[in-house]
Amino acid sequence: MISRGHLSYPAYLQLATLKLAKGRTPEELGLRRWKITDHSAVLGHGEDVYRAAAERLHTWQVHAHAKVRARRRGNLVRLHFGPTTSSCLIIREEQTPTRTVMVYGTLPAHVESGEEAFIISLAPDGTVTGRVIAFSRHAWWLAKLLGPVARAMQRWANRRYVAGMRPGNFP
Repeated sequence: MISRGHLSYPAYLQLATLKLAKGRTPEELGLRRWKITDHSAVLGHGEDVYRAAAERLHTWQVHAHAKVRARRRGNLVRLHFGPTTSSCLIIREEQTPTRTVMVYGTLPAHVESGEEAFIISLAPDGTVTGRVIAFSRHAWWLAKLLGPVARAMQRWANRRYVAGMRPGNFP
């Protein structure tokens, strides 16, 4: 069984993405040397939109929209993008009537080292917002070599993840 101790980043940073989402700064969290990506967008309005967006996240349609194939077994997820396969461990999942969250951390076989959080929220006025926030460092030699290209791909994927939360967007 894989545990949180197997993550490819320090234990003190676990769930730091959720703290960033609540307004803590990278400096406060010890993330000065990590790259932060944060993308959010309004997905629509109302409980039906919220439920549909949460369903898209739970069924990996969000990832499919970014051309990432996800295979889950328990809390272990293998992500396939192009020629790469990366492993993650889901370390937090929660769903309330107004918020859905999934956070996964990278395992040593991932092209990056870090954590990514997917957050869907329903505001009191009915606005539904999708957000992906991450901190990472390149772990794979090719990602390190092609740093700016790898970082641009990560930003592209995060925008696609959020767009994939929007009901009506299909892979």
